[in-house]
Amino acid sequence: MALELFAAGQRVSLASFGGGTSRDVFRIVRALPAEGRPLQYRIKSDAESFERVVDASRLSPLALA
Repeated sequence: MALELFAAGQRVSLASFGGGTSRDVFRIVRALPAEGRPLQYRIKSDAESFERVVDASRLSPLALA
């Protein structure tokens, strides 16, 4: 079982493929089963109507407001 880095509901930022960071704030919906691949999370932004699946390596925690 993979160690989860983020908890459901936690606020995170998403690194773009070019190396920058999105200004959007996302919330962790849930961790996905590892099944032999890197740890992935389902995330959602309040500004979007859909969820995304991303590798944990692209996520950074945000400080609590």
